[in-house]
Amino acid sequence: MPPGIRALALAVLCARLAAPQAGKPIPEFLHGDECLFCHRNDIGNQWQNNRHALTVRQREDAPELEGSLDGKGFAAEVEYFLGSRASIRFLRKQGYGKFSMRTADAWDTTTFGERCAGCHSTGVDSRSKTFAAFGLDCYVCHGDATLDHTKNTSLMLLSKKRRSDAKIVTSICAQCHLRGGKSRSTGLPYANNFTAGEDLFEDYEAGFAKADEAAMPAGERHVYRNVRDVLREGLETTCLSCHRVHSPPGNRHRLVLTSPACGDCHDSSGPKRAVKPYKVKHNAVCEY
Repeated sequence: MPPGIRALALAVLCARLAAPQAGKPIPEFLHGDECLFCHRNDIGNQWQNNRHALTVRQREDAPELEGSLDGKGFAAEVEYFLGSRASIRFLRKQGYGKFSMRTADAWDTTTFGERCAGCHSTGVDSRSKTFAAFGLDCYVCHGDATLDHTKNTSLMLLSKKRRSDAKIVTSICAQCHLRGGKSRSTGLPYANNFTAGEDLFEDYEAGFAKADEAAMPAGERHVYRNVRDVLREGLETTCLSCHRVHSPPGNRHRLVLTSPACGDCHDSSGPKRAVKPYKVKHNAVCEY
């Protein structure tokens, strides 16, 4: 092969290897029901009470939200609830992998897929705006697992034997918690077919100037600041340094004040308590 052709072929190969993963097909991943065969006693017995599992709930699984339908003429049509008491949306099926969302006077067939699906469902395909499962499944955080991890847990992303670098961990959490950003390739407010273990920030972008805005609610600024410091300053403190994702409700995280970002919510010089409210309207996409 002539040197010029060889150089061109090498350049094309390198470009392909360096190409972002955004937009690739969703893999045929293991579902939570399969994971619970082994994890039924350590994760399964409390997962249904975990906030990550409650992003979308079937109506029959959320009797405490029935009161929110009182007096509403469309109540009989509601099949799912999105969110919680702080901000509830009403959903019904709209074909495979799609929901309609109730507005004041009609069923909206596009909003869930264009704004909510990326953080409230699993295996979202940006092109069709469909999801593989409602709510958040193991795949969202642990990626495309192989069955071989049952013999070698180092093969499982986020396992005790596979401590990934800070950017990978931050990518996993930021795909939902870094609200206000968008995909460069689709313009949607969630990443384009991201799989845990990849670099979210090849495609997803957010304005980190918000990390210094005093008007931003403490909890939201906390996320922006920590993600920014991981990406730009090489900070090793990630969400998982403090937050225990699989913990029961009420045991959200341990207060060790390991990062400047902790000061967004906690007072290091006095009682270790939240100093600013989090539940305020702060995001145009989520509307709460």
